[in-house]
Amino acid sequence: MSASNDAVQLSFKFDEKEYLAATRLYFWHSKELVSSLIVLYVLFAGVLIVVNVLIHFILPLWSVVAFIFLVGVAWFHGYVIDVPRRHFRGDPKFRDEYTLIFTDSGVEFKTENIAARIAWSFYTRVIENESFYIMVYGKNIHSLSVIPKRAFRDSKQEATFRQMLRRHVDSKLKLNEGEREEEYVPKSLEPPDWR
Repeated sequence: MSASNDAVQLSFKFDEKEYLAATRLYFWHSKELVSSLIVLYVLFAGVLIVVNVLIHFILPLWSVVAFIFLVGVAWFHGYVIDVPRRHFRGDPKFRDEYTLIFTDSGVEFKTENIAARIAWSFYTRVIENESFYIMVYGKNIHSLSVIPKRAFRDSKQEATFRQMLRRHVDSKLKLNEGEREEEYVPKSLEPPDWR
C-alpha cells in the first residue's frame, strides 16, 4: 500500500462478516430500498387482513398479526442477510485479493481474475462509517464498492483518498478527525483591537 500526492494504492481481501455489515449499512442508507420493502410489507399485511375479514375471521386476529410479523422478519432477514451472503459466497471475485489504485483520472481495479479501469463519474455517492467506505454506483443492494478502512496504511493516505472522494463523488463529504487537525481555525473571529 502506498500513497503519493496523486495516487492511493490499497490491497485487501474481504471477509464475509465485513461484506454483510457493508450491505446492511447500504440498505439503511438507501431510502428507495427501505421504502419499497415497507410498502410491500404493508400491502401484504393489508391483503392478509382483508382476506381474513372477507372469510369471516377463520383465523383469530392475533394469529394473523403474528404471521404478518414473522413474514416481515423473514423478508428483512432474507433481503438484508441471506441474499448478500449468497452473493458473497457465490461470486469468485470475493475470494481474490483486491488491489485498487485511486487517482484523479479514475479507479484501477485488479484481482487475480479481473482488471478494470473505472471513471469517477460511475459512482453516484459515498456512505461512510467507522469501518469502511461504500462507493455506490446503482440502486441494487450489490451495486457498491466496499473499501475497508483497515486497508489504509495511515491517516495521511486516507485523507488523500477522502480528498479524491470530495473532488469526484461527493463534495459534501464531512471532514474526519485527521483532516480537521490540518484545517486552520483562527483563535478568534473578532478583528484585533488596534487602539
